Amino acid sequence: MFSFSSRRSVARFLCFSIVVCLSIVVATSAASGEQQQSEEMQIVRAAEQLVNQQQPDQALAELQKIFDENDSFAPAYFVAGLAYDAKGDKRKAYENMVKAAEHNPGWGQAHRQASLYAADMDDLDASWAQAIKAHQSGTDMSDAFNGLASESQGPDGLDAAMAAPRVFIAPVDTTTFENQADNALAGGANSSATSRSGRGKRIVREAAPDIVRWGLEAKSQFSESRAFGLVQRPEQAQYILVFEIDSMTDLSASSSNTRQRRTRGYVKLVDAESGEEAFRRRVDFRDIASYGDLNRDFSLLMDIMEEWAAERQR
Repeated sequence: MFSFSSRRSVARFLCFSIVVCLSIVVATSAASGEQQQSEEMQIVRAAEQLVNQQQPDQALAELQKIFDENDSFAPAYFVAGLAYDAKGDKRKAYENMVKAAEHNPGWGQAHRQASLYAADMDDLDASWAQAIKAHQSGTDMSDAFNGLASESQGPDGLDAAMAAPRVFIAPVDTTTFENQADNALAGGANSSATSRSGRGKRIVREAAPDIVRWGLEAKSQFSESRAFGLVQRPEQAQYILVFEIDSMTDLSASSSNTRQRRTRGYVKLVDAESGEEAFRRRVDFRDIASYGDLNRDFSLLMDIMEEWAAERQR
């Protein structure tokens, strides 16, 4: 058994989780949604204080208020992991850190903590896996790799995983679609200019939850990829993933039997330093409003991108 050379304080980790939570909150313009996030963070902060006061059971009771209403709030899982660690339950500490990373893909500090807890349980395979994920997310894991290498051999494909290009997922670009909406939307010459005016922006507003879903799926796919690393800040990335939409179904003009948010455009990997396109592919997502369809289509795209990345490494 070994421990990493630097175990940071609960307060420092919580500070990081509060900052990161801002990037994982699904933004909405509704005041009720913003109020809910504020309330959740207040509970997280209160739980953090209880952990610092060596009251982990009370902290977990506070966090349960969040889990009863929202089982995907990553900062709550992060603090729950710290609370279970304070109780000496490394297994549950590890499981909660893994969930924190699952619900906030690319969260290197959560992967780092998960690697530490796995090492404390002598589960070196899991510790290696989480350490690699943390490294791919841009977190310095040199101390962890040194400790792990002294205890066991690295997993197969370690060198390739360490060299995997890091990707930042940019916000979906709907500018092209909005600018050429008159041509992209059904109706064409038969639609009056007045009726078409602003249609693109309206559709984008209506599709906002589906666009968010696309972004979450992209982050999930890249975080699970063996060929790429996912980072949360563009300055950490080698490539910026851009989805430029140029066509999107107007559900209000569709038959009730075919209400699918078909979305087409180009997916690009842009070199973070030069700004040049390194990868570009025309894509057609059958329905970004459907988790099943979106996952299937994105998985096919990831296969192509991973083949491209593997070719680049040869």
